[in-house]
Amino acid sequence: MPAKKQPDANGVRTLIRYSPEVAQEICERLAQGEVWFRICNTGRMPSYGTLYQWRAKHPEFAEAYAQAKEMCADFRADKALVVAEAATAATVSADRLHVSALQWRAAKGAPHLYGAKAEANGAGGGERRLVIEVRRFERATRPDGTVYVREVLPPPEPDDDEDDFGDEVGEAGDDGLDGEIL
Repeated sequence: MPAKKQPDANGVRTLIRYSPEVAQEICERLAQGEVWFRICNTGRMPSYGTLYQWRAKHPEFAEAYAQAKEMCADFRADKALVVAEAATAATVSADRLHVSALQWRAAKGAPHLYGAKAEANGAGGGERRLVIEVRRFERATRPDGTVYVREVLPPPEPDDDEDDFGDEVGEAGDDGLDGEIL
């Protein structure tokens, strides 16, 4: 069971009931890059665990929440670019960490846009295909006695047009003898 909302400074525990207004405020704040951990249990915001209960209980909130997380991913990706562009020689180490964290959070918030699969698939998406090529090698010895490794090539596949037996009967004049008697 999720943790109960902690009492405020006066010892009062305020329970927040679901309402479209509170849900909208949560989604707007999340879309602007705020972290749920920092805004839960403050003011009119419900506890950390209540967010998950509301998502399970209210499909419209779950959909709005997912859209807010995607908007937040865009926000973080844009912010990463701003931080990277503002980096100086003196701040490059800290900025590199900041950009990395923003990129990671963007990838977690919208993996289809900023995750590793999105990069591998390209901007247009599409399916990836795995191609495995098996090659065989063997140890061989040269005439001078040195050992080396060489690839064992598969035997060539026969052409369908050729007949290995040579007993195919063709039309007259196809034997290439031009009427000569053997």
